[in-house]
Amino acid sequence: METSIDQYGVPPKSEFSKRLKNIRSRMAKRNIDLLVIYSGPGSLRFGQRGHVMYVSGYEPYFGDTMVILPQSDNMESLLEVDEPHHFPQGCTWIENVKSSIDHVNTLKEYLLENKLEKPKIGIVGEYSMSPSLYARFREELRFAHFELASDILEEERVIKSEYEVECIREAAKIAYKGIEAAAKYAKPGVLEAGLKGEIERVCRIEGAQSFPHYTMVLSGKSQSHLDWWLQGGIRKLKDKDPWMIDFGIMYNNYCCDISRPFNLGPPSQKQIDTFELLRQTQEAAKNVAKAGVLTSDLNKASCNVMKEALGVDDLSVPLGHGVGLEAHEWPFIGYHGTTHDNAYKDSTLKENMVISLEVALYYPDIGMQQLEDQFLVTIKGLERLNNIPQKIIECS
Repeated sequence: METSIDQYGVPPKSEFSKRLKNIRSRMAKRNIDLLVIYSGPGSLRFGQRGHVMYVSGYEPYFGDTMVILPQSDNMESLLEVDEPHHFPQGCTWIENVKSSIDHVNTLKEYLLENKLEKPKIGIVGEYSMSPSLYARFREELRFAHFELASDILEEERVIKSEYEVECIREAAKIAYKGIEAAAKYAKPGVLEAGLKGEIERVCRIEGAQSFPHYTMVLSGKSQSHLDWWLQGGIRKLKDKDPWMIDFGIMYNNYCCDISRPFNLGPPSQKQIDTFELLRQTQEAAKNVAKAGVLTSDLNKASCNVMKEALGVDDLSVPLGHGVGLEAHEWPFIGYHGTTHDNAYKDSTLKENMVISLEVALYYPDIGMQQLEDQFLVTIKGLERLNNIPQKIIECS
């Protein structure tokens, strides 16, 4: 299968054609004339980078980027970019490209040019749009009807195409190379930061475009150190140390998100038993998962294994998330107790979703262990998208 039309990872034109057809079909069902798809400054939260990129192929740099996508394919789409001085012409199928100056005026001019007098406009990415910008759209374009429509892109992006799944598989293959390199590099006296650098160096050489979140390397058993999981890097490894990594890489702009435990020397029996519990916990969720099952059912299955093993009556730990253009995207698994944001709602698994299942345990005498992998949802169950051994990786 073709995974890229060129060395820069631009999806095939056929991929965009399928996306646009599906999105326009969703728009037609809601009688939406056009979508305003927005990416705000600081595009780290899920959806901010991905929505514009998914539709156009252009990756926002500073953010503050907008796509106007009409329901009719007889009307021209428009891309307003944040960094016009470094715009790669071949990144997008959209021909009408403008510099980002004033989104409201751009939309106003577009509506006048296309003689749309009372259009119904869907806003995508409202969670990354400033309240003042959204207010200006509604105030200065009172002849238009606005409604929130991020769910159109969210529901489309959550179902992965063959191309997208293959990109995620390739990302995991590259990540495996980084894991192997880290195991060889690890020895007493090596900084956590040095391990991060070696992982990223090897992954870059193997084809990684970038890293979707911090490459997290944590060592030792101290809870006070392990709590600095994002910024860890200052500690030197010691003989017989446990350590772990949680990282992802991007291939053709698609992410993987992997975690494995390591040990300098042979792991103890308690380490082995703890990892086996993690594996069984992930497996319990995997065994109930298939298209049509609620994400909360996966979380319940995994928590039941943990509760029985740990001898506790009440346990509720988030289990995972979707993976795609972002390392953390829809659906979110086990976060349904967070009710202030609809993104975390309990949802139904659908065929060709890609989800991450991650489980972790900490004990003062063995430190932190974590296991994370991506899976493709099918009508029969889950398919793991990597062949990285599920074990504690021993570093000699």
